[in-house]
Amino acid sequence: MGYLEPLEKGVSLMLFHNGNIVFRSGGKWLHPLFEAEDYLRNSGLGEGVLTLHDSISGLAAAFLTVRLGVRAVNVDMISDLALELYAKYGVEVHYGRRVPRIKCITETMIRPDMSIEEAYRLLRRKANLTSGLSLRISGLGFSYDGKHRIIDGLDLYLEKGDALILEGDNGCGKSTLLRLILGLERPQCGSILFDGEERRPPVGYVKQFSERQDFPFSVREVVSLSLPHRCADAEGEIELALRRCGAWDLRDRSFFSLSGGEMAKVSLARVLAGKARLLLFDEPVASLDRDSRLAFADIMTSLSVTEMPTMIIVNHDRLLGEALKWPRRRLEGGRLV
Repeated sequence: MGYLEPLEKGVSLMLFHNGNIVFRSGGKWLHPLFEAEDYLRNSGLGEGVLTLHDSISGLAAAFLTVRLGVRAVNVDMISDLALELYAKYGVEVHYGRRVPRIKCITETMIRPDMSIEEAYRLLRRKANLTSGLSLRISGLGFSYDGKHRIIDGLDLYLEKGDALILEGDNGCGKSTLLRLILGLERPQCGSILFDGEERRPPVGYVKQFSERQDFPFSVREVVSLSLPHRCADAEGEIELALRRCGAWDLRDRSFFSLSGGEMAKVSLARVLAGKARLLLFDEPVASLDRDSRLAFADIMTSLSVTEMPTMIIVNHDRLLGEALKWPRRRLEGGRLV
């Protein structure tokens, strides 16, 4: 069995599929495991047994290895915490040297009682592998009539890759806040900083889906609207975005003909194709049926865990809120509580 053989010279990790080596890396720290994840996502490998030989595995590496779906590991040096986690998730372990703890900062960041996804998000942020940006809103004030402020001294900070559900009564200013972030309205006071700068980067925006169709185009054309003017591989980018949202089979359909749930997938693919690092959603599932709302939640959850753009969703839908399990803030009296 290949994974039980010694590591090749200059290689720190080898991944096997049905006993055949499919990926190797000479990287350090946790980066080979993130690289292996990228490989598996894009490889098109079918069903099979994954095994792994790693040079070192602490608790953090064990979390990432379990998430990959590896059935058996061979580790040259392993920590007690990693062994316990592998046992918890039924991973077969072979090892050379056992130590109480790996001397690495991630061993103190990660707790054994964390969920796989919680640990994964923390580690991706530590590895600077989020696609999001930081958003800092300070003392924001806005009024439509110059007298009554619908946004009044609002503060908000989101780290790169954070996801937030924004709640509040109708007319409290949730959509207005999104318009301010988008630059469609100008605040009377306060500031909005993107990665510490006032310059606004491309922001993806998805609004509520309705029976009225806004794009008299094919699905391919709708997604292409977000691509840069001169895109070297437009067709490749369109395919990637549609596949990420489970909508590749819709590529030649007219946007007019889509159901609400299909529209949601294509509209999300459109903002992803634009490589926006900040995504804003304004009641996106209000008109969708239950299955479509859950499908949309699955895609959003996957994005928040893997690519981790920074996301804010205005939401009243109880089913979506429960499915996402994101932090929530409520807008009241012009401020977040």
